[in-house]
This record gives sequence, structure tokens and C-alpha cells, in this order.
Amino acid sequence: MTELTPEALAILAGGDAGPKKGGKLQTIAIVLGLTLVAAGGGTALGFLLGKPQPAPVAAAPESSTPAADAPLAAKADPAAPADVVLALEPVLTDIASPPGTQLRMQASLIVSPEGVADQAVLAAQVQADMIVFVRTLELAQIEGARGLLHLKEDLLERARLRSPAVIDLMVRSLVVK
Repeated sequence: MTELTPEALAILAGGDAGPKKGGKLQTIAIVLGLTLVAAGGGTALGFLLGKPQPAPVAAAPESSTPAADAPLAAKADPAAPADVVLALEPVLTDIASPPGTQLRMQASLIVSPEGVADQAVLAAQVQADMIVFVRTLELAQIEGARGLLHLKEDLLERARLRSPAVIDLMVRSLVVK
């Protein structure tokens, strides 16, 4: 028996000898047509949406009365009591994970002077809350800038639960060993 090549078998079966080789022009024409349709659709959508209208600007009142300037003067009043910065004692404690890892943190509270009866008591309570919270932390939770931000937010939330006079919490230093 003689062996026939696949091309010879295809000719005997009535088909072509190989795949067609002239479709490059058709492919280029289809891609070009789709590109033109997409460009036309984008242009039409741009015309339909139009340019955004500028927001109307409200005219500023021309007359300045002392009654209208009173809220601004109250904010700039130098006789108003300023916020108080309470430096907390440094916190030195072990954290939950990895074992044997210690954390030392120095922080300060910014409080409103009207809302606090005894600032020393508030500072001691917030420091105790900080120690309890820091003992539950894992090192991965406080790594990087994002971890420090989350730590600050969590500590601030705990301090505000203790007293609504707490305005902010500043983490002055954080060392993990």
C-alpha cells in the first residue's frame, strides 16, 4: 500500500489542499471598520453629553454689618480658652503576637478645657485603656503608615468613649522591640 500525504487525501476527498491564505485583507478591513464605528460612537456620545455647565456662583453680600461678622469675631477671640494638651505617661507593654514583643508608646491628648473636671484622672483612665487595647494587638496590625493611622483612630475612639471633651490624640513616638 502506498502512503498518501494529507494534502493528497484532501484532494481525493474533494476538498482543498490546504487552508485558505488570503484573509489578511478582510481582517484589516474588519478591524478598520470597527475602529471607525467606535470613533463615531464616541464622538456622538460626546456631542450628546455636551460640555459640563459651570456651577452658578452666588454673589457675595456687598454690605458688611457688624452682626454678620460676629461669628467670625467669636472664632478669632483671643480671650476664648484654648484647647489643652495632656501628655500621657509612656506605655510599655507586651503585645499579643509575636510572643515576647514589647511596645513603647508616648501619646498626648488634646482636650477641651470646659468638658473635663479633672484632667489628671482623665489622663490616667485613657492611659489604662491604651494599655488594655495595646495588649490585644498583633505586630502586623501596626506595621506601616496605615497601621499607625488605624492604631491612632482606635485609641482616639476609646478616649472619646471615656470623655466627650477629647478632641484628638497624638502618637508622639512608637517603638516596637
